[in-house]
Amino acid sequence: MKLDVLAIGAHPDDVELGCGGTLALLAGQGRKVGILHLTRGERGTRGTAEERLAEAEAAAKALGAVELAFLDCGDGGLRTGPAEEDALIEVLRRFRPELVISPTPHDRHPDHGRSHALIEAACFYAGLRNRGAGEAYRPAAVFSYMQHDLFTPTFLVDVTSVWDAKLASLAAYRSQLHQPDRKEEDAQPKTKIASPEFRLAVEGRARHFGLLIGAALAEPFWSRTPLAVHDPMSILPGGVR
Repeated sequence: MKLDVLAIGAHPDDVELGCGGTLALLAGQGRKVGILHLTRGERGTRGTAEERLAEAEAAAKALGAVELAFLDCGDGGLRTGPAEEDALIEVLRRFRPELVISPTPHDRHPDHGRSHALIEAACFYAGLRNRGAGEAYRPAAVFSYMQHDLFTPTFLVDVTSVWDAKLASLAAYRSQLHQPDRKEEDAQPKTKIASPEFRLAVEGRARHFGLLIGAALAEPFWSRTPLAVHDPMSILPGGVR
């Protein structure tokens, strides 16, 4: 299936945390959205690869994604060599997305920055006729979502109307993220993303960026290249001035 958007993350839950609202918004507009996880999170502190596979499937369904795929690039030491590039090139040529959404170049988890480098390279190489198998194809753009580390956003997406869908996708990751109804939480290893504070921060960040554009909740994105704006009036902030 040809996709409009392919969101890529190093681990199951990265995409949902970083741009889940935006994916739900696009899917609700009739766009064909897909999710690709570069690993199965097999070296994560909590949960198992099998659990995260089931969680990723439930999360993708909550966001309205029509495709879900995995690669084996190595969790906890993500590989970015020619073999991994070729594997990602094959996915890009199979789904032919107009837009790819990726992690940023630098983040707290080294796998995130490595993922960006792999994605950026593969998106370029996928357009070379004599690189890899299949018909050459290059996405129009690669935009990056925010994870742990902050950056100055290139643009913000109002996700107020689809926030419940994002929360549903996060609720799917019961092995990884704090769930208010999880009674056995104290028995699990302590991690940053499994803390109540992290869950509050996800909403707090969205509310902060939403305030900047006159919305209740927004997700930030970064682009290495300038953006084309066909109607400046369509991007004016809303809300109270």
